[in-house]
Amino acid sequence: MSRVLHHNFVFGLTGEREEMLVEDGLVIARAARIDAAADAARVDHEGRMIIPPFIDSHCHILPVGLDLMSLNLGESESVEEVLQCVREGRKERGDGWLVAVHYDQNRYGRHLSLRELDDASGPGPALLRHVSGHSAIANSAALRLAGIDHNAADSPGGNFERDSSGNLTGVLLEKAMDAVFERIPKPTVEQLVEAILAAGESMQTYGICCAADMHTGFLDLAEELDAYRIAAERGCKIQTRLYLRWSKLFGPRAISSEIFKEKVAAIDATAGQVKIAGVKIFADGAIGSGTAAIYGSYTDASPSDKGYSGQMIYSSNRLDQMVKTATDAGYQVSVHSIGDYCTDKVLDAFEKSGEPSRHRIEHAMLLSDSQVERMARLNCFVNMQPEFLVRFGTTYRSKLGLERAAKIKRFRSVLDAGLRLSLSSDRPIVSGDPRVGIALAVNRPAGFDPVEECTLQEAVAGYTREAAKVNGDSETTLQEGQRADYLVEDNDATRRRKAQ
Repeated sequence: MSRVLHHNFVFGLTGEREEMLVEDGLVIARAARIDAAADAARVDHEGRMIIPPFIDSHCHILPVGLDLMSLNLGESESVEEVLQCVREGRKERGDGWLVAVHYDQNRYGRHLSLRELDDASGPGPALLRHVSGHSAIANSAALRLAGIDHNAADSPGGNFERDSSGNLTGVLLEKAMDAVFERIPKPTVEQLVEAILAAGESMQTYGICCAADMHTGFLDLAEELDAYRIAAERGCKIQTRLYLRWSKLFGPRAISSEIFKEKVAAIDATAGQVKIAGVKIFADGAIGSGTAAIYGSYTDASPSDKGYSGQMIYSSNRLDQMVKTATDAGYQVSVHSIGDYCTDKVLDAFEKSGEPSRHRIEHAMLLSDSQVERMARLNCFVNMQPEFLVRFGTTYRSKLGLERAAKIKRFRSVLDAGLRLSLSSDRPIVSGDPRVGIALAVNRPAGFDPVEECTLQEAVAGYTREAAKVNGDSETTLQEGQRADYLVEDNDATRRRKAQ
């Protein structure tokens, strides 16, 4: 059956209306006017926009599914509301581990005290994971199980927060969380599969056809690879692209090469439903927790004597070695870098790898003009998350000051420099609806420099064509001969496009 889509704008042109002929699931033709066979149905889309399905090129698929099964603090607006949720969660879940997600002290005005958390969570262990994923707060029972007491020493990649008397507050920054996470009972492979299927179903409701998991192996790499394969075999609603945690491939406790080859062979049999796309490294933290490595100081902290503020997870030499090791093994390397100080170190590592254009930098939230120019010279991929502007806007202004926060996420500057910009969510940190991200990239919220906005066409490309490229997949642009998988977007998006 043939059909002609008309009275619409098809992705990829400059704003002129265009018709598209679809036959047997393929795009046969695109033109201003198509004269099709008499029996071809004509479908009037009333001025709407036809675009490819969305691709979320940076999210955390398995954590999304697991979060759907966890205590969610996302609606809490005060310390008391958090404590009440914890009390109710304890009643529902018994005396075992209580894990909560979307904790955010910036919304409540302060962290919970350890005593408050202990009183609310009872004798069982509890951990409230920060919405940024870069910190958490644990109760005393969880700290004891992890062997953390007042003698606990900070590591180069993490800190145990203490009060003015030197006592632990329960707040864990970056790698300091690991000891507690390791004590939480791991889900079974079947539970992992169920979480992936739940995440895929949720993402499909947003029009997402493919998503990249950016930290595969955070629990157990072999089991997670099995779970993604089994989920695909059971009909997961999205294709999945996996970026594997560096340490699980190359660290002292890495998966054995024999087992890994076996898992990869099984994944390859899914015919593209699951692919291993690259390796992931976290180089710094987050602005909200004060652990992103920035030049200068945070507004609520004293100047640092180390040349920057925040937390570099690895030394410069170590980061260089890690990127080079993964590059030499044939992988694309994806590096989390939020602070501008960190970004300089990541770009150093990319350059020393010998293949900077192969790699991708995630977030790149604070960029100077010289950094944008350098990134353009190296021709690396850049991936940004527009939803952060509204989700964490108040936090950014509080931690960085109004002037510095206004320049966060320089979409326009990066595009004008010729860089390959893809857009994504980092879900479960935010809702993950690409339409919200597109709207925020096109119309930045108050307080963020509108000079850095991109066009609607560029924003859609960031969630479709460019997202496919950065994941190593073929472009999806609804050209002749390609599959006719598409979304129909509403008139509001069409009007914004037409005005450009």
